[in-house]
Amino acid sequence: MFTEREMTPEEFLAYEEAHELQKFDFVDGEMVEVSPKFEPGRIQVEFAGEFRDYLKQNPIGKVVNEVLHELNGEKMMPDVSIHVTDTASYFTTAPLVAVEIRSDSQSRPAQRKKALGYIKNGTKMAIAVFPGEGLEVFRPDHEPVALTYGDVLEGYDVLPGFSVKVDGLL
Repeated sequence: MFTEREMTPEEFLAYEEAHELQKFDFVDGEMVEVSPKFEPGRIQVEFAGEFRDYLKQNPIGKVVNEVLHELNGEKMMPDVSIHVTDTASYFTTAPLVAVEIRSDSQSRPAQRKKALGYIKNGTKMAIAVFPGEGLEVFRPDHEPVALTYGDVLEGYDVLPGFSVKVDGLL
């Protein structure tokens, strides 16, 4: 019987570097190759830009895109995240905020599961984005909040004073 062992973060980073023309993500803890698409990439840039602008005025952390996290033995790679800690090559601490943008190959339940995984591991706000439809905001001890066109995404107590129209993100 052949058993595949899980990669360490260092092995994943070396593998990713050796396959620089490919893009990877983690779904249910397993590394999968994903195909970058225009719309999720555009949305990723919109979130990163809004967070960057907020952090310039409120220097509580840094915004990063697609950086490996190993949280309590679970590997994750948010599309966009805000961190209050620095890292060398990957994070072992939960991001303050994590954004996951659904691609064609991912289901809504899978995106919600990812968002809840961040919350379970210490993230204060996770956002599941459904391109062209809306987004859902998850926070510990709160019901998820569904937002769509015409709504405003607030930073709540996680990013005080942050607000952006959902229309500008989707």
